[in-house]
Amino acid sequence: MLRKVLLLALIVFLAGCSQSLYNKGQQLSNEGQYDNAIDILYQEITVNPKNSKAWCELGVAFYKKGDLTKAEDALHQANSIKPDSKTNLFLGLIYEKQDKPNQAITAYRSALGMKPGSKTRKMLEGRLDNLIAQVIKKEVSFALSNESDIDADTIPNNSIAVVSFDNTHLSPELAPISKGLAEFTALDLAKVSSLKVVDRLKIDAILQELQLGKSGYVDPGTAPRFGRLIGSSKIITGTLVGLGDDVIRLDGAIVSIRDSITQMTSPEEASTEKFFQLQKGFVFKVIDNLGIQLTAEERDAIEEVPTESYLAFMAYCRGLELESQGMHQEAKREYGIAARNDVGFKQAKVRRNTAGRQAAAKAAPTTSFSQFETEVVSSETESAESSLDRFQTVALSTSGFILDTEYLDRYGSTLYSPLRTALSTGVIIIIKGDYDAAN
Repeated sequence: MLRKVLLLALIVFLAGCSQSLYNKGQQLSNEGQYDNAIDILYQEITVNPKNSKAWCELGVAFYKKGDLTKAEDALHQANSIKPDSKTNLFLGLIYEKQDKPNQAITAYRSALGMKPGSKTRKMLEGRLDNLIAQVIKKEVSFALSNESDIDADTIPNNSIAVVSFDNTHLSPELAPISKGLAEFTALDLAKVSSLKVVDRLKIDAILQELQLGKSGYVDPGTAPRFGRLIGSSKIITGTLVGLGDDVIRLDGAIVSIRDSITQMTSPEEASTEKFFQLQKGFVFKVIDNLGIQLTAEERDAIEEVPTESYLAFMAYCRGLELESQGMHQEAKREYGIAARNDVGFKQAKVRRNTAGRQAAAKAAPTTSFSQFETEVVSSETESAESSLDRFQTVALSTSGFILDTEYLDRYGSTLYSPLRTALSTGVIIIIKGDYDAAN
């Protein structure tokens, strides 16, 4: 019996030591003792080289110290073991400091995709909006100032851009459908792995520079120039015509910027309430025209209908129309109507949040990188010292109550609780009585 008690005590002790090294390293880093923190975290990694959280904290300590090269190496090591939001957030900070905005955007998007806490998510979304806008503005400015030097033959052949369709033949009530057609066609084409779809924000930026922002329509005659400016080998556009009160006809066009040849798709017709029947048919015709063979997964993804609600769809289209005019608060309201009419309309919820951030950003001064960095570091330090205390974290992890890293991070003391190991699944058992008794 005594031997069993000693064995259990040893297991708990070893687990506690590993946790203590990690926690001590994190605490020292938060206190600004970076060299000491780095030494302690290296000790933890020597004992447990697969501890992704320790690698991440090591990267953060190097980042705070100003050694970006070692910080990046440690964070990449953490990602190779188990990617998480904090690791990618700090990688994004590193890339911004290295003047690599596109890599920073990728890292921040990865961080957002890993379900960070609400405060971190809000910071990331705001920074991403800001950074993407900066990158697009720079690219658009460069393209316009160097337009005569752009060689269409250097633009990737698989790049494609979808712009708003001519809606002058629709009633004012139905006119916003042209925005919806472009939006959902671009989303569907982006599901084809062999295609590179130009970002809508870049398209809008060029349209505004060319004073086409309100209509968003690019006719086949001007499409080649537009394609060169946005870096797309093909432009998808067309014309929508109302046939009576509730039927729409679509005549689509695919314009090649290399030879200015326009290929028309065969007409599609559908009632307004079956708009996605028309839109999906058009997408498949574009794909056939491009000579692309879809996988079963790609075809299934394209066939998914975002909403069955006509009211939700029209509200969404009105939101797109308002957003293109810079009326973000009004657009947010329409997206909210769309989401209420169909609670499963995911794009409406995403757009509502985006429009809300844009409206807030319009009313507030732009946050600089240094402000964002300060906010991230201070927020990270606060989260490491809040909620349940460190003793409770160790107790949860070593008791076996919560064994999985993901769930301990969710219910434990911090978002960045240390990685649980095989040793950290021991159970604390209290045995009463005489340990040396014969029985």
